[in-house]
Amino acid sequence: MRKSYSFLLLGLLYFISGVAMAQSLRGRVTDAQTGEALPGVTIAVANTTTGTTTDTRGDYTLSLTNGPHQVQFSFIGYNTQIRQVTINNNDVTLNIALASGTQTLTDVVIVGSRSTQIRSNVETVAPIDVISVRELQASGQIEPTQMMNMVAPSFNSARQSLADGTDHIDPATLRGLGPDQVLVLLNGKRRHNQALINVNGTVGRGSVGTDLNTIPVAGIERIEVLREGASSQYGSDAIAGVVNVVMKKDTGTTANLHVGQFYEGDGANAQLGVYHGIKVGSKGSIGLAADVRFREGTNRAGRYTGPVYQNWNVSQQANESTDAWLARRQNLYNQDQTLITQNNFNLENNLLVGNSDVNNFGGMLNGNLKISPKTEVYFTGVLNYRKGQAVGFYRYPYQTTQNIPELYPNGFLPEIHSTLWDRSGLVGIGGELGKGWRWDLSNVLGGNSFRFDIENSLNASQFALKEAAPTEFYAGTVKFNQNTSDFGVSKDFGQQIGVQSFNVAGGVSYRLDNYQILAGEEASYRNYAPESGRGGGAQVFPGFQPANAVNENRNVFAGYLDLETDLTDKLLINAAGRYENYSDFGGNLAGKLSARYKFAEFFSLRGTIANGFRAPSIHQRYYSAISTVFVSIPGQGLQPRQQGTFRNDSPVAEAFGIPSLKAEKSTNYSLGITSQLLSNMTLTVDAYQIDIRDRIVLTGQFQRGTSPVGQQVSTLLDAAGQTDVQAAIFFTNAVNTRTQGLDVVLSGDYGVGAGTLTVTLAGNLNKTEVQGDPKVSETLPTDVFGNILFNRQERGRLEWSQPRNKFTLGSIYRLGKFSSNLRFTRFGEVKTLDPNTEQLDEDFSPKVTTDLNVSYRLNKWLQITLGGNNIFDVYPDKLEVVQYPTATNPTSVDNSSFGRFIYSRTATQFGFNGGYYYGSLAFNF
Repeated sequence: MRKSYSFLLLGLLYFISGVAMAQSLRGRVTDAQTGEALPGVTIAVANTTTGTTTDTRGDYTLSLTNGPHQVQFSFIGYNTQIRQVTINNNDVTLNIALASGTQTLTDVVIVGSRSTQIRSNVETVAPIDVISVRELQASGQIEPTQMMNMVAPSFNSARQSLADGTDHIDPATLRGLGPDQVLVLLNGKRRHNQALINVNGTVGRGSVGTDLNTIPVAGIERIEVLREGASSQYGSDAIAGVVNVVMKKDTGTTANLHVGQFYEGDGANAQLGVYHGIKVGSKGSIGLAADVRFREGTNRAGRYTGPVYQNWNVSQQANESTDAWLARRQNLYNQDQTLITQNNFNLENNLLVGNSDVNNFGGMLNGNLKISPKTEVYFTGVLNYRKGQAVGFYRYPYQTTQNIPELYPNGFLPEIHSTLWDRSGLVGIGGELGKGWRWDLSNVLGGNSFRFDIENSLNASQFALKEAAPTEFYAGTVKFNQNTSDFGVSKDFGQQIGVQSFNVAGGVSYRLDNYQILAGEEASYRNYAPESGRGGGAQVFPGFQPANAVNENRNVFAGYLDLETDLTDKLLINAAGRYENYSDFGGNLAGKLSARYKFAEFFSLRGTIANGFRAPSIHQRYYSAISTVFVSIPGQGLQPRQQGTFRNDSPVAEAFGIPSLKAEKSTNYSLGITSQLLSNMTLTVDAYQIDIRDRIVLTGQFQRGTSPVGQQVSTLLDAAGQTDVQAAIFFTNAVNTRTQGLDVVLSGDYGVGAGTLTVTLAGNLNKTEVQGDPKVSETLPTDVFGNILFNRQERGRLEWSQPRNKFTLGSIYRLGKFSSNLRFTRFGEVKTLDPNTEQLDEDFSPKVTTDLNVSYRLNKWLQITLGGNNIFDVYPDKLEVVQYPTATNPTSVDNSSFGRFIYSRTATQFGFNGGYYYGSLAFNF
């Protein structure tokens, strides 16, 4: 019955919207000097939602209603043209010749506003970056997250190492906040989150982001980054801002081939992207894209100096003299060295610290079809498949509780093999009713899954099987699915009330979230001999147990109202409000008030005050697992622990006094200036403050031990039946934070000889600090457990694990068929804090990397590019706290894990792989 009403509604809208007739505006855009076609020119029509870009032949087609229209043609490196066009009852042809010049392109933007007014990024009420696919490809990277990391200073993404599933997904952040505090849109519609939750020691620990690398680069037209809280417009998660990925649907065929590798001779990359767009009738188009990426792993591990066959790093026994103890250590060390030599054990390559191996295959379908003069059906489909391989810590022969010597006499390096599937489908219909009533109805269904397969490993509790013990395990799968339905209407009442614009938009939304954990095979998680003291489950990643398996749903209803008006030719005001109700925790109202006042053409002032929120992700509510982690133990270095992550509503959480999760609340303030300093130079400066209350974190480890605290933890875990678990962690609303920062973008185009030079200086400064005392357990003593729930390490992760400032200075020079791109990027200081010991804290100083590429267009269809990233082979600072124990000196103040880590893996500025060189071919047909 409900489906019948939906078809009747669509039919009625189709009938009403077909009343008025429309004609086509078409033409070709060329270079005024050379006459060559210009692909990718942005074309926008004022007071409508209509816009397009030219195809590979420079052609464009727009469907417009009868009457006068203002059409803008803009392209980087060329002077923008605005034409007045009148449409009658016939198609109109308008060819444009853009002159190369030094007028700065101020990009026309879509995200952050529901108005149809044409506004550049210096005219909006909020700071917005518009990144074209040309800029993305010129970065020399092959993955969207790394591309954006190099061209958008407020955006950060660093690859992780030895972090389980997070090795295969790059956490991405805005303005130094968390991966789950930025909302991602695809063609203006909410995109689903990833299934994986980051539970290891990485940036964004405990958060759930959106995997941007599932989007094929070949299908991207541009990326818009709204650098401001927008929960009142787009809903939960948009505390830091919004990333909107706009996909191609222009006609023509393009292809891009990239190959490269690092100076060290590893980490070879290859990427092939192909796009083909066709016209459908005279009113529609369909774009198809395929993207294949192969990423080889890298290794920057150091030489291992610790025990291999004999554990010589032993503690002093009772009544043992220091001299006897050291002599015993030396004797064991000598035995170990003899066995290392006899077995030809390689101390150089028994750990992989660097990029994981990843092969990625993606495809896209994107298009629109006119079904009546004023009604359009649009659709987008994205499918992605990824295979990854990463490793854990080496299990040495002396670690008898983690090994079966008959199976691996020389120890083993366990491998995590990931299989990721990501898919989404968007179908929508929109148009115009009567005089200016625009409407849009859409549905997006998307999902992401992450499967864990463990190889070259074992379950140590199966030691009785000896060499017959299994070495491969299916460890389980996590899935996330989301269905979002939206309906919105808007109308500009400006003419009726005598102002330039007064756009009113409103709508409703319904979303269904589904989260699943599928258990692994029995041998991946079971301890077959708990009395033996050996570790149960697959080494490196014990599988999800049946007790962890979930299949949970929640729904979200929302309604919004958005007003934007040019009250005068100088004053622009935007106000928005949105109410959302979650079935699992209740409702929330978010609001926003923004304004921009243009004092003169060369100076405007803009500002915003808003409140926002982020609902706990369904992952954070229902995730639970047992995993093997390595923790720093004073005097012993990194030691393995079976760690349990327990649900917020579990008996274990209740025993530890962990309250139920609630939404994060935020208050955002921003004040900025925008200036068209000259006809060829723009400047934007935006200061901001983001206060977040009840921020959700993953606690520190409540560990068993012999101390009073450790004994109390043991009692609580045993009483809850978790006898195999050595440590427990939980999700909880633990802290309040304040983030203050400044964004600066200065851009200009200059004539240099017969060519054009575009120079952009962009920077972000931000500082996040924890405010007040962290919230603690409701039942356990604060003085005992306060520093465990939110310890120094977690504070450092929030405040210092990402650069507090990042600046880029980029220049693009174009001269005929030749172009070059030179970019300097300065990454600010980062720090790591140890959970307990200040002596183990590390500081890493700012670094500057340099990227350079040179391109030459051989003919109309082929361009060759040669380039390098980090061409001066800059690395981050090495770890300085590296006093690892030796046979004769048992003192340990060490972050290197017996020399295996040269660089920090928990706080990275730009990775630690060094210089990279590449070549690429770009085809246009």
